[in-house]
Amino acid sequence: MEAGVRRVVVLGAVGFFGGMVAQQLRKFGIAAQTASRRGGTDVQVDANDMASIRASLRVNDLVLDAAGPFQARSMALVEAAVDIGFDVIDINETLRYAEGVLSLAPQIKRAGIRVLSSASTVSAVAAAVIRHSGVTSPTKVTGFLAPASRHTARPGPAASLLRSVGQPVRVLCDGRFHELRGWSQSLCFRMPPPLGMIRGGVFETADAAYLPRVWRSLRNVTMYVDTNVPGFNALLGLAARRPGLHRLLERHVRWAGRLTRLFGSSAGGVGYLIEDASGRVARHAIVSPKNSFLAAIAPAVLAARAILDGSFEHRGLVLPDRHVEANELIRFLQANGITVLELP
Repeated sequence: MEAGVRRVVVLGAVGFFGGMVAQQLRKFGIAAQTASRRGGTDVQVDANDMASIRASLRVNDLVLDAAGPFQARSMALVEAAVDIGFDVIDINETLRYAEGVLSLAPQIKRAGIRVLSSASTVSAVAAAVIRHSGVTSPTKVTGFLAPASRHTARPGPAASLLRSVGQPVRVLCDGRFHELRGWSQSLCFRMPPPLGMIRGGVFETADAAYLPRVWRSLRNVTMYVDTNVPGFNALLGLAARRPGLHRLLERHVRWAGRLTRLFGSSAGGVGYLIEDASGRVARHAIVSPKNSFLAAIAPAVLAARAILDGSFEHRGLVLPDRHVEANELIRFLQANGITVLELP
């Protein structure tokens, strides 16, 4: 373990993704303490409450933050990390939270801590795929997410998705943010088997904040999400136009999640179109019949392992292309039954 690290703490450990983080850390022989705001874990901490954080977390802790939904999160954890002196790795996917983290970059640097935000499919996996594609100066990146909804349709992710439906979302277009209505536009992408053709609704993403800071040539970043549940894309498209239906779905998000887990797909994946100014287009996909959700936590787990074994050299606010080497991430995914493909 890196000199000085006192504990590894997983926030949101009772949730699906937090539980998967803790499980994968154990597979690497890393003993992590579990934490949640409701208790029943090793540590009880509310990631939105500064007093709770100060009472529970300590200098030199390594905190893996899976306490979503991140739309409902304040900057309390990162602010406390700066004040107390612990490292944070999160799996945030939201643009607003990413902008909040970026605003704290000078304080993070002065504190000498590490913050790896969006160490997930958004944005570390996207950055790794861009590196792997060989497109050195991308101008446009379009992501297509089809989650393994039978496994991932939990209250947090479901609430995160519903908060965008019919609401203002921002996408990066020609170097500037433009506002659209969530799920008001859709786009198709042909994924490899077992997914095939997917159609996603437009969705706000942290990629739009982080990726252009890695590739200064990048002026267009958009993400589309397919629910991967029969009939649910049409339902959300209707909810985007009917506020009453949207409110009904939000009130019954747990019920909707149960239906999604019942009828949703075990297969899932994410696809990317990566374009440059010359007109070159690289198409890549990450797919699995049953384990695609591991892509959402793989960068965080691999980065934590590197920090603990002393091989992670970066400090400050670490941008997503430095969370994990592309080849290391691909090897981890392939070892867990997840295929990484370049498409024609």
